[in-house]
Amino acid sequence: MAALLPTTEQLAEAIAATARDDAASLPLLDGAGRALLLSACAGLSYRAARPLVGAAGQEVRQDFELSMAIGSDDPLRQLALALTSATNAALALLPAALLPDGIDFNDLIVQRYQAGSAGITPHRDHIRYGGLVALVTLEGSADLLLCADRAGSNPRAFPMAPGGLTLMRAPGLDGRGERPFHCVAPLREPRVSIGLRHDTQAAG
Repeated sequence: MAALLPTTEQLAEAIAATARDDAASLPLLDGAGRALLLSACAGLSYRAARPLVGAAGQEVRQDFELSMAIGSDDPLRQLALALTSATNAALALLPAALLPDGIDFNDLIVQRYQAGSAGITPHRDHIRYGGLVALVTLEGSADLLLCADRAGSNPRAFPMAPGGLTLMRAPGLDGRGERPFHCVAPLREPRVSIGLRHDTQAAG
């Protein structure tokens, strides 16, 4: 498994920043770690995301491929376990009320975007995903844009660089229930990312 770059203290600072600003970014993987996980992603089976999802008036446009068929012994699962452990250790340095039940990154998705992809329009994650969302970029720089509404008003950009981790608020962080509207801007280069979430309704 690839070693994670942040110290416990650095990760704690990023979590505190996420509680304050709704998102934060920091380096996570070195070149060897990125290469290992990119190789694992290359071996997955992908399908095209549905181009349009959501109810009338709440449509979300998607332009990427995705895979959720990730085996239990895959390096991507090892990343989820390592990041879960590191995040809970970092939470132990912060006020207990920030995320009293800790985190378990038990939901994984890999997304691949082609150069020129329209990305994904402003949306909110499902309410079942709690605490923190972790987005790991393996290839291709982009911005995570947090918006005031579904129209994309007042965007705030958080960089997603190769090897980086971007954290985003989810319900339960610091006792709040917000789910920020967010999107990935149109992409100038191919991008591969891993989304790790805590599915609060998952069995077990």
